[in-house]
Amino acid sequence: MKLRTVLYELACADWRIGREGILDEDVLLTPEYETNVPPKARLLRVVRLFDFRAGSVRPGQRHIMLVHAGSQIPVDLRVMGDFVAVAHSASYDDFRAAFLDLPAKAAVLELRRDRMFDAFLSSYDLAQFARRSSAVLGNPVIIANADMRLLATAGEFPADAPDVQEVLSQGYLTEEVNSALEGDGTLASVRHARHSIMSGTQRYGRRWVTSIIYYHHLEMGRYDVLEKDSPITGFDLELIDYAGQLAGVMIERLGAAGERVGAGSSVLHDLVEGSFVNERTMRAQILLTRLPIGESYVLLALTGQRNADKEYHARVGAMAVRALCNCLWYAREDCLVVLAPIGRNEAVGYDDYARAQRQLRTNEAFVSMLQNNGLSAFVSEPFDDLSKCPERLQEALDLGETIREPGPGRMFFYWEHRFAALAAIVGSPERLEMLLDKRVVAMADYDRDHGTSYLRTAIMSVRHPGSPADAAAALSVHRNTYFYRVNKIRELFFVDLKDGDDRLALSFSASLMEGVGH
Repeated sequence: MKLRTVLYELACADWRIGREGILDEDVLLTPEYETNVPPKARLLRVVRLFDFRAGSVRPGQRHIMLVHAGSQIPVDLRVMGDFVAVAHSASYDDFRAAFLDLPAKAAVLELRRDRMFDAFLSSYDLAQFARRSSAVLGNPVIIANADMRLLATAGEFPADAPDVQEVLSQGYLTEEVNSALEGDGTLASVRHARHSIMSGTQRYGRRWVTSIIYYHHLEMGRYDVLEKDSPITGFDLELIDYAGQLAGVMIERLGAAGERVGAGSSVLHDLVEGSFVNERTMRAQILLTRLPIGESYVLLALTGQRNADKEYHARVGAMAVRALCNCLWYAREDCLVVLAPIGRNEAVGYDDYARAQRQLRTNEAFVSMLQNNGLSAFVSEPFDDLSKCPERLQEALDLGETIREPGPGRMFFYWEHRFAALAAIVGSPERLEMLLDKRVVAMADYDRDHGTSYLRTAIMSVRHPGSPADAAAALSVHRNTYFYRVNKIRELFFVDLKDGDDRLALSFSASLMEGVGH
């Protein structure tokens, strides 16, 4: 076990170390006799302050000496090397007796460590591991990622603790809970010590243990334990650290660490899943991200390599966040989802379309990222209500399925392909047929059978209203030919291109037919 675990278990009031890192040394509990020592372990011995001052005790090559300094460590006491001075209210004899009782407890700790590892091996997700690790610890646990999003909880939490119940209902560690831990110095102490610490502030008569989950030296989240059903001892603190390490492995494999460690935004994930319990929680979590509030946004679905997996899209996300300022992203198995701000609407009418296209198409870093990596971007309708993220993501995904040959390095905007997307959403040919004006369908069939261009002429008439010359130029025909065709359209298909309703029916039906490649 770790030396600091011994100090916690012995309830030492204070300690003074002889060198940095000694508290994280693995130690064997042995009073005064040698034994076979594992390669990285040290023998721990207890000595009197008198003997230490007299210089009559010297640590061997594999020893750490625990100096009992009484109820308070003398100010002038200097310890160096493999010595640790501890303050304890008990006499030396009572302190040593408590020390001699530790080996039996250490055996129980090793047994519980084995149970914790078995819990890890038998768990296929964090929810299972939370339940099984909570059973080993005998207390409720909360596992959260670096974005303070709850990944799993287990155990019965007290009903008389409203802040805990709020955390459980909202799915995020609230700012109030986090501020309390920041205020009493717990989080700062945990980050500095890099091991679990019992919170100095009791909440509703109960103590918290806060452990920060590290994996590959990155902060992946928190593994917190509430002292409710069983008292938490020094041995429990070491076990909680071990559980946090195992949780870190699972979080890394699941890619659930959160935006703050480059693993995608938990907030965006919950936005598109619609899983925020209320608007207040949603807004509070958005304020903790880089996303600006009060602007318009677009959701992008980025795709590239065929049969790419979530890990591939996560790497794309790391590039996207450098190209698009203040965006949020998260990786799915089928695409990368990006939420990008496009600024505020400053026009009297509606300039979001123009602004979105301008910002994305003139962003050289983003365009280069798409082109150099063979990516396509499917852009949703702009929106300013973030609760609409689920619908906007579906738009981007529908657009991606609609475009037959997206082509790498290109951007596709939903409003430019609206009718094609609508035709794809409609689904079966029978449903699509219900939406089409049969006069327009007849016109297309006639052109196909006779090699004429009546439908194209009608479309150009709609696209160039009040300008026969421009319509004729677009068709590369003489104006007289254009007028002849317009008259024949009215005669053959009963479509009057001077009638507003007929023009609307023509435009809508032709756009749908173009979308499905009719």
